[in-house]
Amino acid sequence: MGYERQLSKEDIRSQYAAFTYRFSQEPFDQVHADVEEQVKRFYHDSNFLLQMSILMLNHHMLSEHSASILNAADEWLEHGRKLSDDIWITKQINYLQASIALIKANPETALNLLEAVNQPKMGDEVLLATAYEQLDNQTQAKRVIQVMMYQNIIEVVGSSPNYLQLVSSDLPIFNETIDRIEGLIELYSLRWLHPNTCLQFYYSVAQRAASQGNSDLMYTYLEKFVDGCIHDLFPLALRSDDYFYLLQEWLEDLDLGTNVPRDASIIKQSIHDSINTPFFDTYADEDRMTKLKERLASGMEI
Repeated sequence: MGYERQLSKEDIRSQYAAFTYRFSQEPFDQVHADVEEQVKRFYHDSNFLLQMSILMLNHHMLSEHSASILNAADEWLEHGRKLSDDIWITKQINYLQASIALIKANPETALNLLEAVNQPKMGDEVLLATAYEQLDNQTQAKRVIQVMMYQNIIEVVGSSPNYLQLVSSDLPIFNETIDRIEGLIELYSLRWLHPNTCLQFYYSVAQRAASQGNSDLMYTYLEKFVDGCIHDLFPLALRSDDYFYLLQEWLEDLDLGTNVPRDASIIKQSIHDSINTPFFDTYADEDRMTKLKERLASGMEI
């Protein structure tokens, strides 16, 4: 009596993947209605509410009623917060609610949710690795350190677009940031390991260069962006490599596994849209820009 079924991680992954594919093939409202039905059915499952909120954060822009979609996702997350005593789920809910607040131009709410984020890190991973080492589990100890290194490197490169925007008027720091991030990308083979983070960096440099009127820098990084989209991004999946050789098991154990949060066709469309934004209007009629757009269109068909 009173039993409420909890979905397994595999069940949630399967539903997420199915909805992701459907969003690329069917009218948004039709798919969203089915998402809402499943949310009602499993409204007692905090992890399912979390993943469906992530789903909607990655697809709300397809709707004519984006604001209401985000409001609903925020309500799901708040209900999930009340249901769960899992620290990791609560941390993700905090992040997602702050993301929704910023999309809705409500920075005060985001600040209230994130006020403790900038505290010094405790180094839990090193302690965890040491505990495994003392238990003579060398493999798991090395995996913990590899995961920590991987996440920290991705975090540094992933934060660079925001920092480039903040320092765009300080050219020495702006240029030094580009050089240092390029060094990390090369050193850790990030174009293979995590191409999406590299593409966001390349695109951000191109945007900032365009606003500075630096066409040479803009084209250099738009070319890197187009090359990465064509040659590095697909097939879409989180990846390990020969250096982070113990990473794969951790990646596969993530809530969504190695799958990406949106269907490839939606991602390709957003890439095509990104090169046609007003940032580059000044250069829209130039031959070099036309050729870049043609190469992107031919190399990455939707």
